[in-house]
Amino acid sequence: MSELQAKEAICLKVSKLLKNERGSLSIEFLGILPLYFLLFLLLWQVVASGYAVISLKAAASDAAQVYAVSEDYYETKEVIDKSIGGSSLLKSHSFFIQNVPGSADLFEIKITARHPLVFLPDRIANRAAITIDSAATGKVLVP
Repeated sequence: MSELQAKEAICLKVSKLLKNERGSLSIEFLGILPLYFLLFLLLWQVVASGYAVISLKAAASDAAQVYAVSEDYYETKEVIDKSIGGSSLLKSHSFFIQNVPGSADLFEIKITARHPLVFLPDRIANRAAITIDSAATGKVLVP
């Protein structure tokens, strides 16, 4: 067998190996796997953000109901703290109550909280948090 025939045989074997598609689906799946993880993380963040917004709105509504009946700042604060609880989705919340201009018995409660990104470590997530606001308006029922 001449040297030329040996080179042709090697080229033929390499050509057959390159045309063989066994295992190509596994390689393609490994290539797309990081995108699946990214999609999952984004979906997780959207669900967590939606839950945080709903929780903050519920806290504002509960606070407005309590303030309408009691007109007590500290009782309202306690209800907000209990409603938000130790949630990891809402950090460092604050609120204030103000009278609606032009009305003697209408009030508005505004709650502000920070919502960290859920898939980041805590030391980074707290710096990359989103501020969420919620408000509820009510009428004082206490004469």
